[in-house]
Amino acid sequence: MKKILFSVLLCAIAGFSISAQTVQQYGQCSQSNFTPIQCGYYQEGYQDGVGDAQTNRNSDYRRYRNKLDGSKYESYYQQGYEAGYSSLRTNQRWSNDQRNAYDDGYQDGESDKRRNISRLPARYEGQYNKTYEAFYKQGYFDGYDGRSRQYDTQIGGNQPNFPNNPNFPNNPDFPRGGTATGTVDWVGRVDDRVNIIIRGNEVRTEIVAGTGGQPTQQTMNGVLPRRSATVSVNKIEGRGTVSVIQQPSRENRFTAIVQVVDSKRGDENYRLQISWQSSVLQQIDEPYQSGRVIWKGRVDQTANIVISGNDIDSQDASGTGLSNVSNNFSGYLARRPGSVSVKKNKGRGTVNVLQQPSAENDYVAIVQVFDTDKGAGDYEIEISW
Repeated sequence: MKKILFSVLLCAIAGFSISAQTVQQYGQCSQSNFTPIQCGYYQEGYQDGVGDAQTNRNSDYRRYRNKLDGSKYESYYQQGYEAGYSSLRTNQRWSNDQRNAYDDGYQDGESDKRRNISRLPARYEGQYNKTYEAFYKQGYFDGYDGRSRQYDTQIGGNQPNFPNNPNFPNNPDFPRGGTATGTVDWVGRVDDRVNIIIRGNEVRTEIVAGTGGQPTQQTMNGVLPRRSATVSVNKIEGRGTVSVIQQPSRENRFTAIVQVVDSKRGDENYRLQISWQSSVLQQIDEPYQSGRVIWKGRVDQTANIVISGNDIDSQDASGTGLSNVSNNFSGYLARRPGSVSVKKNKGRGTVNVLQQPSAENDYVAIVQVFDTDKGAGDYEIEISW
């Protein structure tokens, strides 16, 4: 214990400390505060803590000492474990700082609604303490949407109007949830031809021809869902033609494309409003096809494998190295609750199912590979459902 406390003290002196409130909110550490290796140990501890809480085991990170083997990063694993274990305790009393962040967000949300401007807490970046960002955003959305103030509630993706599930890995390719309706307000100068590409909660602009096309203003309200939707565009300003050249579908990984064509010389100002409409119940009852993935890769620290439909995405979660990735995919992970299992055929570390497909994560499965030894290790795992 003295060794652990001493390590924590050294980390605090070095600027690597992180509050318990922060880790409870986000489920994974910030690499601006931790090094990638420290993050890897923290995240593994967090997942083990969540697992013990879910199975009603007592809180004791030491039962996983075999993963640590006297590692100097034990304190980071311990912090992650304790944060993960406590994250499932609902209706805990908020601290004054958490409550203040929520109140600030609530007031800003109410103000934006009164001024009839878009529902976008990001415009207040830098004006609140990032440590309590989840509380600020929940307050903002409650204020903007006209809900009464709600203190001491669980902050996370289980609340339908809160779009950022804090336990979901940061990856725009597999966005959190989706909204039946939404808009993108796009302003920019176009020279010749550009495509505006929308997928999940990401909007990017691609210059097809000419020299101009980057947006000067871009606001997204909602998340394009991972199901069929009808996308339309309204040209508010601009001399050329605007059209939707691709509607989102399973075949294009639910990606919409709007194209602007400016055929005259020089560039021109454009102002567009892109909107979509989808039934939130659509495709949820699609047939469930059993499937299997044989995944191979070389992992240094932590890798997340995300499966959605017939898509698979491999993420270097710790930022320390992921290479030689290949997979053999069969079946289809449908948009409905399911049970995913994983078996390690080769590898020295641990492999576990981080998330089962559910409504809270928009029916994706996430498998994590955690390699504790020095250097990278080769893995072969079998994922099935």
